[in-house]
Amino acid sequence: MMIKYIITIIYMAIAISTAQAAPKQYTVVIDEDTTPEQAADAIMRDLFRNLGNEVIEKKAREGDKEAILQLGKLVANGEYLPDDQQLACRCLRVAAESGDPVAIFEMGRFAIFGFGMKKDPKEAADWFLKAAEAGNSEGWRLLGTMTYNGMGVDADTQKAIQYWQKAADAGNAAALNDLGQCYFRGDGVRKDWAKAIELWSKGAELGNAGAQFNLGVCYLNGEHVQKDEKKAIQYFEQAAEQGHEGAIHALYQLNSK
Repeated sequence: MMIKYIITIIYMAIAISTAQAAPKQYTVVIDEDTTPEQAADAIMRDLFRNLGNEVIEKKAREGDKEAILQLGKLVANGEYLPDDQQLACRCLRVAAESGDPVAIFEMGRFAIFGFGMKKDPKEAADWFLKAAEAGNSEGWRLLGTMTYNGMGVDADTQKAIQYWQKAADAGNAAALNDLGQCYFRGDGVRKDWAKAIELWSKGAELGNAGAQFNLGVCYLNGEHVQKDEKKAIQYFEQAAEQGHEGAIHALYQLNSK
């Protein structure tokens, strides 16, 4: 794994409202093998981009419609996040209502977590449905999870499975894991261990830590597959690298034998 250094510098940000310079802290992450020239270039590029975003934020606060839309798209794409959560949410909503597909999905996340607004699971479900219909597989997956748990919508296992299937068909690794759980337990579908293993295998191949852990458990205990501790450890290690606590604990237990 490549080590990264975090360089923190102090720069004088242009404070347009007062026509004065205000000191601000600015942090940039660079790779250990980056040359000083490359680091300086990266810092200056990020610095000026950040200053430009602050100009957009100020204009958005003043009600400039184009700046509001621009800021909403910056928030949606994770390029800039104002300290003012309510401003971020208002601008994101404008971008979402303009039809920006990324902003539509992110509005669902803002609504479910109450970022810059009151938590509203029903509104979140509406946004996730719009995102899903626009081709966002994660929208289908999260809508499935909310429907399964009755968050903002009526609980309906069958409908949740339909949503997860749409996400899985689009290659969503987490949805493959969710579906695998259903088939393994016989939850809303006929119990089918072979199908569960197949779904988890696809999810694990796509990098889902939950699917990797579930396969690890199956191979460790010989549940519906031929027992294979070596393969179990491989899956646990893959999941543990992503911080999966169950996999980390499983490896600790195996290493303590």
